[in-house]
Amino acid sequence: MDSYIVRGILIGGSLGVFAALLGLSDSIPRAFGVGMIGGFLAGITLERRRRRK
Repeated sequence: MDSYIVRGILIGGSLGVFAALLGLSDSIPRAFGVGMIGGFLAGITLERRRRRK
């Protein structure tokens, strides 16, 4: 697993927790999971962009 994907998952999960703490979500675990999924997709996108160059 490349560092872009791991970084995306960690950053996405962190942003999800912050969103839950700010009241944008009613469940911290759900917000963490959604953030991790978004971060995973962002990591895949960054990896693909890096491979094209």
